[in-house]
Amino acid sequence: MENNIYFTQLRGHLFGLTEDERDDVLAFYREYAADAGLSGEKLIAEFGTPKQLARRVLVDYSIRYDDVADQEAPDEGSSATKQFKSRIQRQLNLLWVVIVGLVTSVVWIPAIIAILLGLFGVVLVAVAVIIILLWLLFTGFFQVVGALAIAGQSWQTALFQGGLGLIWIGLQFIAWPIGFVVVRTVFRALMNFVKYIGRRFTRKPQGGAKHA
Repeated sequence: MENNIYFTQLRGHLFGLTEDERDDVLAFYREYAADAGLSGEKLIAEFGTPKQLARRVLVDYSIRYDDVADQEAPDEGSSATKQFKSRIQRQLNLLWVVIVGLVTSVVWIPAIIAILLGLFGVVLVAVAVIIILLWLLFTGFFQVVGALAIAGQSWQTALFQGGLGLIWIGLQFIAWPIGFVVVRTVFRALMNFVKYIGRRFTRKPQGGAKHA
């Protein structure tokens, strides 16, 4: 009876999983508990509370789903922009699931802080890249406008200043893709760290069970 209550509560905490996936999870842990003779306090000592176990399962599913999605061939019917947005949304969801899972234990508070600092770092890098590139773009435009303004007074200076402005503007075609790569690389490093923390979180201490 106690086990039935435990697994009923576990099912209720498995948000985001399909009914088949929930059934699969419950069947695995029910079988493990039956084989090991776990019930009551022993069950909680092995798996944690239903909520804690559900968080580990959800983190595990999210990480594996992201790994599989990264390995799949891109959908030919969708644009590169749509695929990029889908991946960012998927990985932000993974990041959120991991943070929510870690909150269930104070032991993981340092990891949560590290992830949040990493996310802040990604945002900081992205904002810095955008500001620098926009500054270069506006500088180029001002150089060109300034060159036109002094063209009648000194064509040599105007030519030099205008040429410099056009160079700054032209560099945008190279600088933006490079800036995008920089931000993407930093974000990818953060997600690798999030997955590393998530995988450690899903490992049950004392060699306990992990849903396959």
